[in-house]
Amino acid sequence: MSQDRYTNFIFLIVLLFFIQVIFIIDLQFFENRYYKTLSEGNSYRKVIVPAVRGNIISSDSVVIATSKKYFSLFCNLDKFDITADNILNISKIIEVDPDSINQMIGDAKRNNEKEICLKNNLNIDDVTFIEENRNHFPEFDIRYQPKRYYPYEYLYSHIVGYVGKITGNELYELKMKGYSISDFVGKTGVEKSYESFLKGRNGIKYYEVDVTGDIVREVEQKNSLKKINGDDIFLSINHKLQSYIDTIFKDFQSGTAIVLDCQSGGILSLYSKPSFDPNIFITGIRNDVWEYLRTNIFSPFLNRATNGLYPPGSVFKIVTFLTALQDEKADSNTFFQPCYGSIMISNRIFKCWKVHNELNLFDALINSCDIYFYQLGMKVGVDAIYRGATELGFGDLTGVDIFEESRGIIPDSKFLNKKYGKNMWGMGQIANLSIGQGDILVTPIQVASMFLIIANDGKVIRPHVVDSVKTKNGEKIFEYTKKIQREVKFEKKYLKLLKNSLYNVVNSDNGTALLARIDKNLGYISGKTGTAENSSGEPHAWFGSIYTDNDGNNRLVIVVVIENGGHGGDDPAKITKMIVEKYLRIKNGF
Repeated sequence: MSQDRYTNFIFLIVLLFFIQVIFIIDLQFFENRYYKTLSEGNSYRKVIVPAVRGNIISSDSVVIATSKKYFSLFCNLDKFDITADNILNISKIIEVDPDSINQMIGDAKRNNEKEICLKNNLNIDDVTFIEENRNHFPEFDIRYQPKRYYPYEYLYSHIVGYVGKITGNELYELKMKGYSISDFVGKTGVEKSYESFLKGRNGIKYYEVDVTGDIVREVEQKNSLKKINGDDIFLSINHKLQSYIDTIFKDFQSGTAIVLDCQSGGILSLYSKPSFDPNIFITGIRNDVWEYLRTNIFSPFLNRATNGLYPPGSVFKIVTFLTALQDEKADSNTFFQPCYGSIMISNRIFKCWKVHNELNLFDALINSCDIYFYQLGMKVGVDAIYRGATELGFGDLTGVDIFEESRGIIPDSKFLNKKYGKNMWGMGQIANLSIGQGDILVTPIQVASMFLIIANDGKVIRPHVVDSVKTKNGEKIFEYTKKIQREVKFEKKYLKLLKNSLYNVVNSDNGTALLARIDKNLGYISGKTGTAENSSGEPHAWFGSIYTDNDGNNRLVIVVVIENGGHGGDDPAKITKMIVEKYLRIKNGF
């Protein structure tokens, strides 16, 4: 028994000896670097590795939004002595407004961020100066990082939108999703509405740095995270068509054009002028440039296609026409007082753009006779017109996958009572409404949506700009599928009568859109002109239309608006013809 105790004691001594030896070896060889780091005052730095944002690509495979690498200047707030003098000195060196720096520091503190990105797109002189004076700026770190780039500048700014630096409020909402104070986020357009796909996921790396701030090596930590680059967005937009429409609009100061695929509701072109270069928000926009764009009387930031509010003019006669048929207030044998160029309503003279004499319902639409529609609208009534308009989508969002969209204004009796006082309005307001004037405001995308409904025999299809989303490996993770949201309550026989009348607007000798007529071998265009009076000068010129091929298939919906452009049967009709002809050339490989 004594021998066993002695053996156990010896074994314990040997075991403790070996443990001690292993500890010494570990201390000497494996942790030597760690303690050496501590003795030299080294530390660890957490670095956010930004994901590369996904590309945005047109239907004809043109990259219209991508990423390029820039030199960016970061500031470690733990090493920065935050005083007014220091902020002022830094602002002079890097040419950034001191108020902006203060804002960035405040946002970072509120979100417990340790560093901020002071400036993007450093030029080589900035980089050289900071590197040569590294000892004076231990808080600075220059990194070569991906940032957004829009190769076609203004051409797609109202479709794609733009990205900008994340704000403190945005970071508060998005921090749990891996965003940091130095991130850029989508502010408008596809960049905003598809942010969750485009962003990807930032990575996290840890580096050992010496007392001068220089990186010694990358170290693995349990919180290290591999970045995941963003997904690519594929649009229904056709680059060739969008570029062509841009050339057409070179002679016009402001306006918009929308081209929809009748079958899917895909937007082939969405053009709004004037526009802006979204790249200015990446490299940092100067205050004077921002003020010029923000206060410009032509509103370059306004997406006229989805957010522009206009009186529709005679395009709205479609609503009055359909509502009168549906409510059995009129038919082909309905006649009113002939058009002699003017009519007295509520002690006020209401005019027409020409003398039409006696017309029936269909000829009144083809000839766009205001006198007839004044009388028709008064017979139908304001609340019935309101119901007809809202049935066709006016006064509501179309649901297009760009967030910047307005509902517009469609007045009913409650609206008029509130605006003018109960019983303080009358037939004059109804007469104006029936021809798309007065208190009514609509967006071009709403008018396009109405024509899409007509082209699809009453079926409501949501217009869209994004067809699909794919990962960097090519895996499709989203694809638009056509859905019929509902069917309008207008009977199909009335929609057919409407389409016949719209055909004659372009293709009969009495129509108001003869300039939209195309070669019969190409098919035909049907549509409605609009000349919308406004308080800011010449009338806005409208033309909404449907292109039908030789096989009788409705292919395109096209809406063109020229601000202060005069008559809708002139330039907008001519532009529509040009767009259809270009579409067919593209389709045939030209």
